[in-house]
Amino acid sequence: MPTGARVEIVEPNHEPGGPLIPKIVRVNGVDVGLLAEAPVVKVVDEELTTVTLVLYPSSVEIKGDDVRDDARPIGFTAG
Repeated sequence: MPTGARVEIVEPNHEPGGPLIPKIVRVNGVDVGLLAEAPVVKVVDEELTTVTLVLYPSSVEIKGDDVRDDARPIGFTAG
């Protein structure tokens, strides 16, 4: 069975017994952004499930893997 990240889709300040309206997405415990639309879940078989998330990220950073602490980042940061 493939292993992957632990993804949590959470409603902040959820009231017990009330409707669940999840907003925040965490991957391996790290907040990665807010949901832009409802997740799409596709179950292929009993062992594989694909979840497509569309997020409003708090920031996006694109850079080459050769970036060092003392070097200028390659790419851009939006936030």
